[in-house]
Amino acid sequence: MFAVGLALVLGIVGYLVILAVRHEDRPPRLGVHVGAASRTEDVEPPHYVVPVTVTNHGDRTVGDVHVEVTLVRDGAPVERTELTLPEVPRRSSRAGASTLQTDPAPGQLRARVLGYSEP
Repeated sequence: MFAVGLALVLGIVGYLVILAVRHEDRPPRLGVHVGAASRTEDVEPPHYVVPVTVTNHGDRTVGDVHVEVTLVRDGAPVERTELTLPEVPRRSSRAGASTLQTDPAPGQLRARVLGYSEP
């Protein structure tokens, strides 16, 4: 048991050392993915929920990530909403949702990061 426990601890410590040595400290690079909208019928007034996922491909954690979601039809914006995520850690994702009053089906949903802070 001692040998197995020691091997596990040494393996974890070795892995953490490798991560620390290979840490490149790249700046935050945020990508946004918009999922398929779904209609909610059980609330008043009914609206459409749009799932949004923000992925940080960089090596620094960011906070207060402001995301804009815009419904566009025929090249013109129809409706615009914003979403704020409290934190997106380095090399990870966080999800949230934005709501629209207009049916997004005949249009196109676009999302972009408006800004963030580095804690």
